Amino acid sequence: MDFKNISIRGRMAYLLCTFESILNFYNCEKEKWCWILEKLWQYTSMEYLDDWMYMMAEYMPESILEDKMEDIEFITENEIKELKILYTNCSKEINKMLRIVFELGTIDLYSKLQNYSPNTLEKLKEGMDLAIRICGKLPDKSEFEKYKYTEGNGWGIPFDGKKFSLYLLN
Repeated sequence: MDFKNISIRGRMAYLLCTFESILNFYNCEKEKWCWILEKLWQYTSMEYLDDWMYMMAEYMPESILEDKMEDIEFITENEIKELKILYTNCSKEINKMLRIVFELGTIDLYSKLQNYSPNTLEKLKEGMDLAIRICGKLPDKSEFEKYKYTEGNGWGIPFDGKKFSLYLLN
């Protein structure tokens, strides 16, 4: 599938839908994932994506499971406890996909985008390949084609991506 003409925000929305289909495949409980998905989906609507990066870095599985969590700014002690349980008890593929989502959103954040951002396209492909191995299928890409790479210097215009969520609006 070709995603070159889809903005990075549109690619993120597609990857988050892919992530949610993996959560669905593993029968992950909506109540346990909604609050973290709420934060992930902010990417599509935030104006300043570096704010998302700094916030989400604290919520990533390797931060929660491996770091001492000193100098935390965005995450609460209670959220850390909840996430330790969540990340410890879920499939390693879910944690891997969370890393891919984070990397797609941040890999070119401080770069001048050129050639349709091959770095984000590569991360998107990595996430799609993982989803195919797990679920055997991908979401329909046609809904995301309206988010043009030609807008917002490749990042796209902010939009409410939560409307695509399997977990948040249903």
